[in-house]
Parts: sequence; structure tokens; C-alpha cells
Amino acid sequence: MQLSNQKLNMLKAIHSGSKLPEGTLVNSIISSRAGNADTGLILCNAAPAGFEQTVSTLTQIKQPAIKQVFYTIGTGSTADGQPSLAEFVPIKTGEGAFTEESLYYRNFKLGGNFKSGIMGQGNRTRKARTDIAFDSIRLPNFFWSEEMDYSILELEQASRNIGSIINLISERESARKMEWDLGIQDIVMIGDPDINNIDGLLTLSGVTVDTTTLVKPLTAMNSTEINDFAGKVVKAYWANSNFTRYPNTFCIPTADYLGLVKFISDASMGLYTKISFLEQAFQKATQNPNFKITHTAYNDKTFNKNPLGVNRYALYRNDNMTLEMNIPIDYTSTTFGTVNNFDFSNVAYGQFSGVFAKRPREILYLDHAVTI
Repeated sequence: MQLSNQKLNMLKAIHSGSKLPEGTLVNSIISSRAGNADTGLILCNAAPAGFEQTVSTLTQIKQPAIKQVFYTIGTGSTADGQPSLAEFVPIKTGEGAFTEESLYYRNFKLGGNFKSGIMGQGNRTRKARTDIAFDSIRLPNFFWSEEMDYSILELEQASRNIGSIINLISERESARKMEWDLGIQDIVMIGDPDINNIDGLLTLSGVTVDTTTLVKPLTAMNSTEINDFAGKVVKAYWANSNFTRYPNTFCIPTADYLGLVKFISDASMGLYTKISFLEQAFQKATQNPNFKITHTAYNDKTFNKNPLGVNRYALYRNDNMTLEMNIPIDYTSTTFGTVNNFDFSNVAYGQFSGVFAKRPREILYLDHAVTI
């Protein structure tokens, strides 16, 4: 049987080690042979990146395209399938579009107390007076925008080579929307350490940091330690709020949360997992059956986006009178425009603020540096 000149040249190249174009089967064999001399050849097509690929009548193009995945938080979903960030922070969307800042007024009671208003029966005869005072806090808004473009050439080539498997425009739009979603998620949890006035849930200024109530991971506690923690943590929060409020949310590192499914090894406490024991303890102490323990990787000091260097546990009220974030303009994209009917582009934009602690004393951070 005679071989074609092309095949003969390929075989010669295998033995000589000559460089062939990347993405060819022979090139992949040479690469595998060089890197896996002891294990033999791996027959695979290390194709170059991009939608332009060489196929034959024996090639089956599989659907759908494999998508990249990213870390997201929350268990609930919004209408478009994204996690609900409201599990962590109250978010107001659509108020004050295109404004530069939000102005919050705070009021304070002035004057005496109830006792100062008691009259008659040998007490004072003049009426007491009461009044209030106001001050304000300003929370800046920030704009975000990103352009996307394509050409007729790109669109036609992607369509012809891969058909219905890749829609170039929708895939690029999906990637841009994901960038917005992940960026807002970062803002909700940690703000932006490089920009002033963009705080997140775990990086709020003016919040008390407690380093004595929790000194190691919850999963590392024995039955006595976790019982002691449950007995004093809500008390510490209550004192921090000047004996006025109880928390309704405890946000902890995911690594610690996942370990709380272990059972408490103490027969005197009944058959409880650590997570169910803590949930019941918080619900009883706060008299709130809806108390929730949430978790994210951002709380963990080993997470690459954690800017704190410690494991941070946040005990707080997830309530818009305690803290709030604004998204005056949610993700919005313009229609595609062109000046030459060959190149097309559009812009997506949005507007957001950092998280604002209206009542910082209703938030308590518990920090420790022990690796979970």
C-alpha cells in the first residue's frame, strides 16, 4: 500500500522531531512522546484555542460548549438563576439612578427621660421638654461600564465552523454579565480594598472586632467548648448593641460550616450535629425561629480574595435599618451600533455603592487566625 506524500512527511517528522503546526494530531504525538518517554504515546488532539478547528467526517461536535464556572455565594436564586445576595445584605435596586451619592439622615433624641416629665404630688410643676437633633452621612455611588464588539467576519466564521454550538454574541454577553455578577458579589462581601468608601459586609468601618469570644474554628471545639460559645456569643452581641438588639444572621467561613455536620460527642447533650445545636441555641437566645447561619469562602483567611488575614465571623442583623447596599442602576446593555455595517459594538453599564453600616453596633465581628 502506497502512502501519500503528506502522510510520509508526517511519519518522517515523528522520527526526526521536526516542528509541525500546533493542533495537528502528529504534532500532539510528538509533544506526548517528548514529555512521556516512559509512559508511551498519548493519542490526543491538543487543538489550539479559538472557534476555528479542523474536523473531518469522523469528528462528532458535542453540544453544548463546556462553560467555565466561578465561585458564587448563596443558596437562593433570582429570576435569572443567580444566587440571591440578599441572603447576606439588604440591597435596594433602582433608586437614585445616575446620582453621585446617597444622603442618609440620622436623628437623635435630646432632653430628659420619662422621670423628668413626672409632675404633681410634691414633684416639679414645670413641664419637661424633649427635642431631637439630626446629622447626615453620605454614601458615594460608582459607575461601571464595559464595551463588547464583533465584526461580520467573526460572526460568519464562528457560525460556519461550529454552527449552532457557539453563538458568538450571546457567549460574549454572558461572559460580560458574569463579570458584573461576580464583581457585585465581591463588593457585597469585601468591598474594594483599593478604593475608598467601598466597604463590604466583612470590611465595614466602625464595627467592633471581638478576638476573645471565638478563638478557634467551631469544628475544632469539643462539646464543652461549643456549649460555652453558644452561651456567651449572643450575650456579647447584646452588650455591643448597648442592650437594644438581637442578631438574626451568623455568617461564617464555608470550611467551618461544612465541618459542623459532625455530631457532638457528648451523650448528656443529646444526639445533635454541631450545626443543628448552634441553630437551636441562636433561635432560643434571640427568640427568633428564623435565625439563619450562612457561610461564604470570603470569611476564610485562606481564600484568595480575603483581604483580612484572619477568619472573620459576622454576627449581625440582616435588616435594612442596620446595613444596606444600593444598586441605582442594575446591569443594563445598549443596542448594538455600527458606523460601517461591518464592525458592531455595544456597552453594558451599571451603578452601585458599597455596603453602608447604618448602625455599626448591631454588627459584631469575631476573628481568629487558626487555620480551618
